[in-house]
This record gives sequence, C-alpha cells and structure tokens, in this order.
Amino acid sequence: MISPLLALFIRSLREDSRLKFTYFSRAGLVTVILFFLFMIQSSFGWSNAPGLHFFQTVVMIDLAFVLLAAVSYFSSAISEEKEEMTLGLLRMTNLNPLSILLGKSTSRLCNAALLFAAQLPFTLLAITLGGISLRQIVAAYLTIAAFLALVSNLALLASVVSRRSSGAAVLTGVALVFFFAVVPLAAWFAQLPMRIGLIAKGSIWTDALYGFAGLALAASPFPRMVAILDTGFAGDVFDFQIWSNLAVGAACFLLSWLIFERFCGEQRETAPSRVGVARTRDRRRSLFSPGRAWNRPLAWKDFYFTTGGKLWLFIKLLIYGSPLLVIRCWPKRLGGPPPWEDFAIGAFWIMVGFIFVELAFAAGSLFRNEHQGQTLSSLAMLPQGIRSIAYQKLLGVVPALFSAGAYLLLSLPLVMKPFLRVMRETSRNSDDVAFLLLISFLSQGIFFLHLVAVLSLYVKRGALPLAVGVHFILVLLMGLTESVLFRDEAGWVLLSFFTLGAALFLHVHIGQRLEVLAAEE
Repeated sequence: MISPLLALFIRSLREDSRLKFTYFSRAGLVTVILFFLFMIQSSFGWSNAPGLHFFQTVVMIDLAFVLLAAVSYFSSAISEEKEEMTLGLLRMTNLNPLSILLGKSTSRLCNAALLFAAQLPFTLLAITLGGISLRQIVAAYLTIAAFLALVSNLALLASVVSRRSSGAAVLTGVALVFFFAVVPLAAWFAQLPMRIGLIAKGSIWTDALYGFAGLALAASPFPRMVAILDTGFAGDVFDFQIWSNLAVGAACFLLSWLIFERFCGEQRETAPSRVGVARTRDRRRSLFSPGRAWNRPLAWKDFYFTTGGKLWLFIKLLIYGSPLLVIRCWPKRLGGPPPWEDFAIGAFWIMVGFIFVELAFAAGSLFRNEHQGQTLSSLAMLPQGIRSIAYQKLLGVVPALFSAGAYLLLSLPLVMKPFLRVMRETSRNSDDVAFLLLISFLSQGIFFLHLVAVLSLYVKRGALPLAVGVHFILVLLMGLTESVLFRDEAGWVLLSFFTLGAALFLHVHIGQRLEVLAAEE
C-alpha cells in the first residue's frame, strides 16, 4: 500500500512515464547528441581531441536547458494550481504540504534528471574519441545534477510565494541573476578603488561582500564546468559547487515547506470582497494602476495582467539600462568605455536579444490562461472571430516591448553609419553572405515564435523549452541538408523560404487549434 506522503509523487511519476511526450523528448535529446557527434567529426576529424569538443558542446547545451527549465518548467509547480483554482481540491484530500511539494515539484526534478541520464551512455562515446576521461564526464554530470536540484527547488520556492506562474518565473530568473551575476559584479566594483590604488584597504563590509561573491562564484556551475573541461583535469569529483548547490536546494525545499501554509493555506474566491474592491479603487489613483479599459479590452487585459503593465515597463527600463550605464561609465584606468560606435552596436544587438526573449515568453503565455481556465468558449461567443481575438491579444503584448525598444531606437543613429558601410562593402562584392544570414535569422525567429505559440496549445507546461529543443533539431537538420544538397547561397534562400512557409502553416494552424479548443470546452 502506498503511503499518503508519496501518493501524489508516485502518481505523477507514473503519469509522466505513460506520456508519449516523455519518450519523444528523450529520443530527441539523443538525436541531438548524434548530430553533435557528426558535426564534431566533420569539423575536427579524428584529431585535435574531438571527444573533448563533442562533450563541451553537449554540457553547455545542458546547462542552458537547465536555466530555461528553471523559469518555465519548474517555476509553475504550485502556481499553476493557484491559477487553475485546484489547490483547494488538493488540500481537501489526505495530502499534507510535504506530499504536495513532493508530488508537484520533486517529480519534475526526477523526470528532468532521467532525461539527462538518458544521454549519459551516448556521451561516453567521447572517451573513445579522445581528449577526455571518464573522471571528467562523471564530474560534469554531477555538476549538472547538483545545479538542477538547486534551480528546481529555487523555482519551487518562487512558485509557492507567487500567485501566478509568470511572477514565479520572473522571481526565479531575478534570483539566479542576482546570485550568479549581480553579487560578483557588485563585489568587483566595491573592490575597484583598492584595485586602482585610490585606497590601501577596503572596509569590513567590502571584504564581507567580496567573500560572499567568492562563495557565489565557487557555487556557480559555469566556472566549475570550465575547470572540468580543461585538458588534464585532476580535481575532485565532488567539489564545493556540488555540496553547496545541494545544500541551497534542500534549504529552498524546506523553506517552501515551512511557508506553504502561509502562502497556500487559503485559496481566494474568484469574486473579490468589498475590502478588495475598495483597495482596487484606491490603487487606480496610482501611476501604475490599470485604470479604465481601452477600446480593445483584450489587448488591455493582456498588457496589464500578462506582461505586467506599466510597472514592469519601468522596472525593465531600469534593468536594461543598468548594464549600459556601467559600460559607459567604465573607469579610464581600466581601459575606459568603448567607442560610441562599438557601444551602440553592442547595445543594439543586446536589445534585439531582449526583445526576442520577451516575445518568446509572451508567445508561450499568450493563450495559456484561456487554455487552462477553459475560457476560450466564452471568448468565441464574442461578436468577432477567434483569429481577431488572437490578434487583439497579440496587440496587448506590443507595448510591453517599449523598454528594450526605447534603448534600441536610441542606438539607431550611431548604428546606421556602420550598417550602411557594411551594406556598401557587401554590394561591391559578389558574396551576399551578410544579407542571406540576416534573412535566415529573421525567418528562423518568426518560425520559432509561432512554434512556441502552437506548442503552448498542446502541452500544459514547458512549451518554451520544448520549442527550443524542437527548433534546435530542425536547425541541425536544415544545416545538414544545406551542406549535403546545396553548395552555394541558393540553398540558404530556399531554406529561408521553406522556413517562412512553415511559419505561415503554423500561423494558420494556431487559429484552427483555437477553434477546436473553444468547441471542446
């Protein structure tokens, strides 16, 4: 007989083991590894330590997927139950907070660990290729496993505290950035006067911050992975990074257990109380309140309640501008700031990346609330088509891009000059590689955003990391096709048109899928 403590945990594992998606994801991961093996062999041959290059590519992709899963897959463990108003039903059963946390979060951790374990036998091929040892492979996978335990439980804590999955994802991402980036950077700047000789010794607080930053760097898997993948690695397999990640992960899980009753003990009713209505009226006087609905209410609703509204616009304006300000104010004794033209080019591409990331998250959550709340049938009753409704919801996402778009527009006057110079040089030559690369990137980006939106209508969670994996496999297949069948630029043009055609097909399919879901509710 199964213990009530592990009932939900075992049930979640059984359900996931019966899903076709579980086996497709493992097969897709192994397929990616085989493609890596083929690419490494084609690029390096059987010399220059191809096994090391092969394994470096695999583990770096693994770490990227762990970070992506932290802000999408793990962060919705408890918050999705709050959004679907089903957490109260779980509390009515014989499940205590510990059993709910084990069943909703630890089961996801086990499934993710099994997914990475599926690639272990294939990555052992790197030993036969040369350049890497079994000790390095074991140390690398233990590093990934410890980091996976850390981010999953950190996301669990954010999910317990937050009322919505989007808030849990943001809180998880901010915590990771703060621990692994902001703290070491702040410590470096705190030590900067002593480094450049302005003062002889730092204060107690500066030394304490510098010591904490050293612990953060020692607990980070990225410097640890660089040391492991170094030729001739002879360090300890169980390093401080592993023990610290496991300890912090366990602490986050215990803290989630302790505060579960505080944040999840009572489920609020759908109808607000009179006190809530009064508070809402008071908030409308503030600067960041939603206020009165726009002429397009669906766009207004998605702007304020999906993307965060004016408050998050202001917060992102500060977050995106802070690194640019630091780079621009770089001390002259340390090389000084870069030239304005180089600074503008870097800022332009950084903001393009931020805009694409925001669009990717928006595509994954555009129809998620309606799909989970089963309100598509209610939207379908409005005097407009389901496609018009989808376009109106997309219109609500566009203002959320103002923060990154403002910095991008500010960089354009300085970027146009080098851009026109590159275009003139390209037009003089017969090789139009730069232009073809731009078309290829645009087509791939459009296809990826449509892929995320489509998968969000089929899977309950993890649409974004799944889309990244699927798109990565498709890009590898397209690259292999281009290298085998085409030997000139015409192949890039044909593949770009094929990608745009696939994006158009997904665009039409989104409308059809929404109509089917609305009819099924």
